[in-house]
Amino acid sequence: MGKKIERAKTAESVGVSSKEIQCMIDDMKNQGVELHSLMVLRHGKVACEAWKAPRTSENAHMVYSISKSFLSVAYGFALEEGLLKENTRFLDVFPELTPEKRDENLEKLELLQLLSMTAGKRTSRTRENWLKSFVEAKWDFAPGEGWRYVNESYYAASAALVKLSGMSITEYLTPRLYEPLDMEIPFWETSPQNVEAGGWGMFLKTEDIAKFILCCHQGGVYEGKQILPKAWIKMATSKCFDNADVESASDSKAGYGYGFWRCAGMENTFRCEGMYSQYAISFGDQDACLVLTSECVNLQKTLDIVWPHMKKAFIEENEKTDGIQIQIPPSKAFAPTKRSPLEKKINGRVYKLRKQKFIDRIGYPTSAIPMPATAFAKDKGGDISNLSFVFDENSCTMRWSESEKYRNTQRIAMDGGFANGEIQIGELKFQTAAFGRWLDEENLEVVIQFLAAVADRRLVFHFKGNRISMQPDMIPSMDERAKVIGEKLKCVLKGRYFEWWINVLVPRVKYLLQPTHHGKAN
Repeated sequence: MGKKIERAKTAESVGVSSKEIQCMIDDMKNQGVELHSLMVLRHGKVACEAWKAPRTSENAHMVYSISKSFLSVAYGFALEEGLLKENTRFLDVFPELTPEKRDENLEKLELLQLLSMTAGKRTSRTRENWLKSFVEAKWDFAPGEGWRYVNESYYAASAALVKLSGMSITEYLTPRLYEPLDMEIPFWETSPQNVEAGGWGMFLKTEDIAKFILCCHQGGVYEGKQILPKAWIKMATSKCFDNADVESASDSKAGYGYGFWRCAGMENTFRCEGMYSQYAISFGDQDACLVLTSECVNLQKTLDIVWPHMKKAFIEENEKTDGIQIQIPPSKAFAPTKRSPLEKKINGRVYKLRKQKFIDRIGYPTSAIPMPATAFAKDKGGDISNLSFVFDENSCTMRWSESEKYRNTQRIAMDGGFANGEIQIGELKFQTAAFGRWLDEENLEVVIQFLAAVADRRLVFHFKGNRISMQPDMIPSMDERAKVIGEKLKCVLKGRYFEWWINVLVPRVKYLLQPTHHGKAN
């Protein structure tokens, strides 16, 4: 990592109550919001910071739609440099995608409408060609005549900028953004055509998110230099589009700019927002910023905790208040349990698991990497097989294959600690910490924490003779995620008929997408 943001002597020295920030952390814990990291800045300095062990400041984190804010900034540079104009049309960049049958809406579609969520297209993305599926998706409204949050609009914008600039988004942003901010060049997931996803897929360290939001907060200025185009960042972070009739949560319907959201919880605030409560918030009236990464599926729930605490957190500078070192409660491994006599029988045996055709067909195969981390990826892994376990005094080494082409090994601590490792599927690579225990003589429970992801993988293996079954789950469980998805569907699919089906199907999502896998030893 490059040069860090200056640290304040204490949080109180820059007018931040460390006790109130700790109260916010505690409140989140009590309400089921699992923080992974948190950083508060004021007057350009880091007031306080914390990470949830075993995560550290060196771990990058999936930020989901915070990626949109970075693509927005890339467009700001492109406009300033004349690569495009405010009215440049999509078909001006991709004339080869003009359909045989005339499409007046596609002819009108402008690139900036992709960034503002006013393009009018529906969500649609095939496995093979994301841009083609975007073009072929149905229209909900004519460009500029409505607002709807569609991830694929940002992929189309990403592909357009790649074509206009002749380089990847990462190559384009490196000298313009990453190097001036002393950021580590981030990994960004790509499409099958190797174009950055645009609206998702970035992995960023908390410090680098803080540098970015601080620069945006200061009108594009960082360490006294104008880094971002001033006019663009002012417009992009403003309320350019009213989405109150489309969104239901108070902060979601406060207005949208270009890759940035306005906030309802406090005056003069805007935010970068990512799924599962990844946040970078600018507090204009307090000259402050807040960055947090977490694993809470209910975004408004997280913000509803943030606002009352942050309103109390800003105090007079150098106020004579005893400060504290803020802490996020660390993860805990299992306490050691009695080892099973089955270890000798299964040690080194290789188990073949049968494929689950239904979840493969719908595009969500069960991978060792939990679904929230693979949901948008071009390669989702899955079809776990060739599974083996080798036991020693304090641990178990688990080996397996996925999709018949990826092989991974993970050591599982069984002595009350964590075992570090690395798991890779396609271009996704995760640092891990794993632990396990015997629930009884026939059932082995394994938990793999993915330090950059928003969920841990939980696997329970049942051994009987030469047969094995594997029950996959996540922590937090898919039950909570399914419940939030169901509430969102009710906002879109209105009526008693749809509500009945949602109430029936949502509780069964866990079993549809995470079925028990069966197999036997070779």
